[in-house]
Amino acid sequence: MSLGIRFAAGISTLALAAVIGGAVPSFAADNSVRIQLDAMNGTGESGVAILTPQGKKTVVELQMKGGPNDPQPAHFHTGTCDNYGPRPLYPLRAVVKGTSTTTLDLPIEKLTAGDLVINVHKSFDDIATIASCGLAKPK
Repeated sequence: MSLGIRFAAGISTLALAAVIGGAVPSFAADNSVRIQLDAMNGTGESGVAILTPQGKKTVVELQMKGGPNDPQPAHFHTGTCDNYGPRPLYPLRAVVKGTSTTTLDLPIEKLTAGDLVINVHKSFDDIATIASCGLAKPK
């Protein structure tokens, strides 16, 4: 093998190692917490809340299935799914066509201490009915 071919092969190997090495830390650095949201009150709507820390903020993404196309209010509440505080503690953007993304000015640790629930209401017209809910705590 000539010197030029060995040099090119070495550069290719270094480039591949850099790409692979760059990809590994991004997967290892993912500190997201997934919260299962279970259907309630016969709605058949369930999903997941993905909480991703961003310094002192947290991105909350809701991915729902089985719900309506109309906007649905979503919040963090104190309490449990069966007995939660009536006033929302941290409002989230409405779920529209199954998705919602909100950035909260709170660290993820404050949201996942285990004393909060995330709930998605059936609709703005029927806010008293909870469509889905989950305890905001890592498993």
